[in-house]
Amino acid sequence: MTESPKNIAVIGAGIMGICNAYALQIALPDAQITLFDSQGFPAKNASYMAGGMLAPYSELDHMPREYLEPAFASISLWRDISAALDHPFEFHQNGSLFISHDQDRHLLERFKSLLPHAPHDWKQIGAQEITTLEPALSSATFKNGLSINTEAHLHPQKVMDAMLYVIKSKQIQKIENIDALSDEYDYVIDSRGMGAKSRFANLRGVKGETLVVYNEEFKLSRPLRLMHPRYPLYIVPRDNNIFMIGATIIETEESDALSLRSGMELMSALYSVHKSFSDANVIDFRAGIRPSFDSNMPQIFTDKNIIECNGLFRHGYLFAPVMAQCVTSLVTQENYTYTDLFLGKKNNENQDKRHIATA
Repeated sequence: MTESPKNIAVIGAGIMGICNAYALQIALPDAQITLFDSQGFPAKNASYMAGGMLAPYSELDHMPREYLEPAFASISLWRDISAALDHPFEFHQNGSLFISHDQDRHLLERFKSLLPHAPHDWKQIGAQEITTLEPALSSATFKNGLSINTEAHLHPQKVMDAMLYVIKSKQIQKIENIDALSDEYDYVIDSRGMGAKSRFANLRGVKGETLVVYNEEFKLSRPLRLMHPRYPLYIVPRDNNIFMIGATIIETEESDALSLRSGMELMSALYSVHKSFSDANVIDFRAGIRPSFDSNMPQIFTDKNIIECNGLFRHGYLFAPVMAQCVTSLVTQENYTYTDLFLGKKNNENQDKRHIATA
C-alpha cells in the first residue's frame, strides 16, 4: 500500500487494542482510527483486572532474555504516554523489591541466578537495606532481598481511562468476521485476545487472580515480590494506601471467577508480609483470563491488510506500547527496532497452526 491509510479498525479494547489505537492516532493524525469493543469503554477484561507491574527482570522466569530490551523500551514509552496525557495516571519508576522468609531463601538465590550481570540495575541486599528502602518491613522478618531499581508500575484502570479519553472514535459493537471487515477498512488490527481464539489452534487461556485492599497502617513505594514455594506473591502499591495483591497463574479458561483457595492463599501470604493486613479492608477480588501461546510470549501476525496481536500472557502492560509501535510501523511501512522480534520464526509456526485451525 503506497498511499497513507485513511480508515483503520482496531478490534478489542484491552490494553493491546487501546495502545494500538492510541499509537496509530498519533502516527496518522489525518486517518480515521476506530476502536471497537462489544463490552464498552473501558471493557472489564483481563487488562482491567491486571496488576500493572512493569517488571522485565522480575519476569525472567517466564520470559527469554532477548525480550528484556523491548520490555525496558515499553517502560520509557509508558513514561512518555503519562507525561503527554491531560488525564495522568499513576506511573512510578521506583524499582522493585524481592524478599523471602528464611525458609524460602533458596528461591531467592535461584531467581538471582536468572538475572543478567547488570550491576547498576540490581543488587542483593540485607535486612538493614530492606528497611531503608521500605521502612514498613521488619528487619527481624526479612533478612534477604534483591533490589531492582529500573522497574516500574502503573494503575491499569486509570491507564485505560486516560488513554480511552483521547481516542477519538469508539464503537460498542461485536466484530466476529475479521476477514469481511477487511474489505471496508485499509487495515484491520485484531487485538481481541481470547475473543480471537477461533483463529488460533494454539491459543489458550491462563487465569490470573488479584485482591485489592486498603491498609492505612502500611506504606510501600515500590512493588514487592515475596518468594513462595508455589508462586511469587506480588504486592503493588497504589495511591492512598491501596494495594493490589496477585500471584496465581492457573491453566484454565473455563471460569474468570476467583477461587476460594486462591483467595485464602493470597490473604495468608499478605498477612505474612505485615500483620497490619489482618485489619485491612478488602475492596475487590478480581480475576481475568489472559491469552497465551505455547511460548507464553506475544506475537504479531500479518495477512494482507489484517494485523493480529495476541498471546500477551501476563505481559500485557509490559509489552503493549512497544508492540503498538511495531503495528504502527507495519501500517506506515517504516522500520522499527523490535518489529522483527515479534514477527520472528515462532510467528511462522503459529501462523501455520492458525491456518490449520481455520481451514
